[in-house]
Amino acid sequence: MSTSISFTLVDSDAALRDCCQTLLSSAAIAVDTEFMRTRTYFAKLGLVQLANSERCWLVDPLAITSLEPLRELLQAPSVVKVLHSCSEDLQVLQSSLGVLPMPLFDTQIAAGFVGEPFAMGYARIVKALLGVELNQQETRSDWLHRPLSDAQLHYAAEDVHYLIRVYELLAERIATAGRREWVEEDMTRLLSAAATPDEPEQAYLRIKAAWQLDHAGLAVLQALTAWRENRARTDDLPRSWVMADRTLMELAEARPATLSELSAVGDLPPKLIRRHGEFLVDLIQATLAQRDLWPEPVPERLPRHGSPLLKALRSRVDAVAEQLGVAAELLARKKDLEPLARAVVQGREPQLTEPLASGWRREVIGEPLLAVVQSAAGDAR
Repeated sequence: MSTSISFTLVDSDAALRDCCQTLLSSAAIAVDTEFMRTRTYFAKLGLVQLANSERCWLVDPLAITSLEPLRELLQAPSVVKVLHSCSEDLQVLQSSLGVLPMPLFDTQIAAGFVGEPFAMGYARIVKALLGVELNQQETRSDWLHRPLSDAQLHYAAEDVHYLIRVYELLAERIATAGRREWVEEDMTRLLSAAATPDEPEQAYLRIKAAWQLDHAGLAVLQALTAWRENRARTDDLPRSWVMADRTLMELAEARPATLSELSAVGDLPPKLIRRHGEFLVDLIQATLAQRDLWPEPVPERLPRHGSPLLKALRSRVDAVAEQLGVAAELLARKKDLEPLARAVVQGREPQLTEPLASGWRREVIGEPLLAVVQSAAGDAR
């Protein structure tokens, strides 16, 4: 069981300056965030937890006038920022503070480089590496309500108190295994992706059933999802509150030309039709008229006769992962393998896509996978 952890609640500008000044002298600090995003597009930052190997600080952003010392700390090049499964934390820090923590070390990813199971949750990795059982009851509590409860504060402190210790163990194992450069490359890739905002015009690619649409329907889906993305950001509402994915697909298939046709599609709320109905109809019809601007078709699912090749690619990934002692998912995912198999099935020259085409993965797994598909392509001829 976890023990009681002492921490300092940072709820004034002066206390934040002192906290950040102290942490600037640390080689590495643990960082975590608590936030709420149930009724908004942008997450609302409720707490920032910080720790070095000696102390924990809980920063209350709602009580502080200037968070500039925190911004400076998160960007200090001499201090490694340690987070666990940090994708959402990066989004929150970027939208709330306008900065990303760097240099970065994600313990969830790093663990996979030294043979630990892929994508372990924080409580699980603390249990596996430190033998400590954490209490996770406050995970879904309200982090914007004040005052925060003692249980919330203790839970928040645990998130960084043990994280810095997990980092110390993993960093040593990674150095021994000679994988430091691999981890650093993946951290750079992670930060680069977080720093590149999603374009509204690419939002349609997140709709899982998009591949089922014909070319015109896909163009309409692209236009509608871009509109929804911009609307959600402007009104700070969850995407689904603006329009559900299912409704986007129905509109893309029906392609209504009048308000009455629009009203007959799906379960569009009358309020949305009153506010945006005419615009949506005009948007759909204008999109249909601009064929030269239609997006490229979304690749269809890999046909059944491509499954044996996909299985062979997965087997190669598993074999290399076992040989290296790393998690297979860190080498390549299904989304990396399917384009290779699809190219062979369609008679095209297979090409590696990112992240297999560059960095350490190119030699370690990209080239071996190319050998598999090129052999399969030769057999097909």
